[in-house]
Amino acid sequence: MKSTSLLALALPALAAFLPAQTPDHLVGITRNVPNLRHVSHAPCMPLGQCPIPMPNSAALPPWVGGTAWDPTRSGAWVTNGLLLAKVDDACGMQCPPMPVPTLGPAAFLTGLEVVEGLNELWMIDSTFILHRYTNTCPPAPLGVCILGGPIVIGGVTTGIAVDELQGIVFTSVATFPGGPSRVLVSQLAAPCIVISQFPVPACVAAFGPVLGLACDWGNQILYATDGIGTVAMNYAFVAPNVVLLGVNCCPPIAPALDPMIGLAVRPGRATSVGGPCANGSCPACPQIHSLLNDPCLGNAAFSLALDQAPSTSIALLAIGAGPCMVPGPVAPPLCGPLHTIPFLGTLGPVLTGGGFGPCDGSAVFNLPLPVAPGLAGLVFSSQAVTVCLGGGVLGFGMSNCLSWQLQGN
Repeated sequence: MKSTSLLALALPALAAFLPAQTPDHLVGITRNVPNLRHVSHAPCMPLGQCPIPMPNSAALPPWVGGTAWDPTRSGAWVTNGLLLAKVDDACGMQCPPMPVPTLGPAAFLTGLEVVEGLNELWMIDSTFILHRYTNTCPPAPLGVCILGGPIVIGGVTTGIAVDELQGIVFTSVATFPGGPSRVLVSQLAAPCIVISQFPVPACVAAFGPVLGLACDWGNQILYATDGIGTVAMNYAFVAPNVVLLGVNCCPPIAPALDPMIGLAVRPGRATSVGGPCANGSCPACPQIHSLLNDPCLGNAAFSLALDQAPSTSIALLAIGAGPCMVPGPVAPPLCGPLHTIPFLGTLGPVLTGGGFGPCDGSAVFNLPLPVAPGLAGLVFSSQAVTVCLGGGVLGFGMSNCLSWQLQGN
């Protein structure tokens, strides 16, 4: 059963800037054998990959392909240049491969981006056309426009990324086989009108044409890949120009790897502490608390869940500022420690339903996340509390506690 509630925007001001979860990293589809590759930029290290059940791009031009992360389903949109699909971390299919109806007969998809605040999937193709679709399965077309403006350069588009907080769109343009790459800048409100551009730093001599872009706008980092290496560009937007403040390069440490032909930031995951407890009329249930998707700003579908909870009980979700406190105070009549300290408030109540077994109750707590300044990087904790009433006896149950961080990517 579901409950919709929104923490007051003033609450994040109380939260602590502390680590709450696993680090984010980069993901991208590969060219010759389609895989979703996970890459950590900071240590320049591949983290693993899984096979994507769709045709490869080996016989297509080198600039095709793209990757975007969808926080509403915790999955990656990928394209081989002609077909579009969405997979989860382990490459389980969330949306099967399909053609893009608005793609012209001589065009290839070269970049993807999910714009969370609009809940739209954007695609750029090799003829400089931007395609806007709903972020659904299957996506529904919303419109197209042709990238242009006062600045005209040669080459082909190879990637797209969006900074929703600053309201700017990045589109990479590269010349092949080994020419330079540039990034075109436009505004979110008019994404096809170029207002400025800047060159992609070469970083290392072997860095080739850019094949994908990704933006962590919470930290104002623009990532680019040539398929093997990656470059992280810290930036500031001083309208109409993007100013690079620092560049960090990850060289092609494994040039034999199948090259990535797209790039996206995959958000970090929540961390869990503590375990379930019960007293009174509440049965001893697993009471598993989890995030249903990613706490990315702009994700209006962000939800937190409680599963295998006492059936036909009342569930509340306690929210705290900062990560889960360990060990946490025990406050009777609760059955165990409350880890969400400093305590901000609760979501709910929600009826857990069930009734076929003592532990088949569940609850979903919806918390739409806005795109607003000052929120990216803030840390929260959450822990479910269930209230049971059986045989006239009051009881309480508690779940594990999750620490999670608001992210702008």
